[in-house]
Parts: sequence; structure tokens; C-alpha cells
Amino acid sequence: MSPTVAARTYDLLAALHACVVLAEQRLPPVLHGRPAVVYELHRGQVVFSGEASELQRRSSNGGSQRGSGPGRPSG
Repeated sequence: MSPTVAARTYDLLAALHACVVLAEQRLPPVLHGRPAVVYELHRGQVVFSGEASELQRRSSNGGSQRGSGPGRPSG
């Protein structure tokens, strides 16, 4: 989707106050600061599961840390 269409779509989804499953390459800005559970996949493996705000915080501190820590399988 174009950035404009994506932003409008996320605004509409946020207004639903419902459970939505969405696959995206980047964390949509509308999820920042909202109670959303996200999963990060790397080569088909879950490398992160947790709150969107935690993923955003980890990403701003040097990228996601794959393979260790809470919510991530080791190995």
C-alpha cells in the first residue's frame, strides 16, 4: 500500500477497537503507544512477541535482538 493508503487504513482499524490480525513489514505508526500485541518473524521463526511499545523501544535502541530474552525462543 502507498503510505497515504496505509495511514488511512490504520486509522480506520484503530477506530474499530477490535482484534485485527495484520501482516506488515514495519510497525505501523498508529500502533505506537497503543495496547497491541505484535510478533516479529525472521526467516519463518518468531523472534519477538510482546507489546508494540516494547518492540518500538527495542528497535530504537539498536534494532531488534533476535534469539534471546523474554518472549523469544533461543537458538
